[in-house]
Amino acid sequence: MKLNYAFLNDRFPELAILGSLAEGYLHTDSNTCLIKLELFGETMVNLMLDFDNVTPPELENTHANRLKVLKREGLISPEIDDVFYTLRKA
Repeated sequence: MKLNYAFLNDRFPELAILGSLAEGYLHTDSNTCLIKLELFGETMVNLMLDFDNVTPPELENTHANRLKVLKREGLISPEIDDVFYTLRKA
């Protein structure tokens, strides 16, 4: 079986683990798969904030508000924001 998230191991091992776990649960436990994908998205947003030296919101530092900061800074497109939104609401 090909490891679709192995390329993340060197720089982003946490994403590699979460992605692989989500993939592993895809056909056996769809709820757990969605939870792992939500965690993958949250972790990715946190890494983006760190990587781009963007300060997270001081008040109500939620995933939704961190996404708003990334959008306001022009670091994610509306299409990518839609993907994150879909994962959050799944």
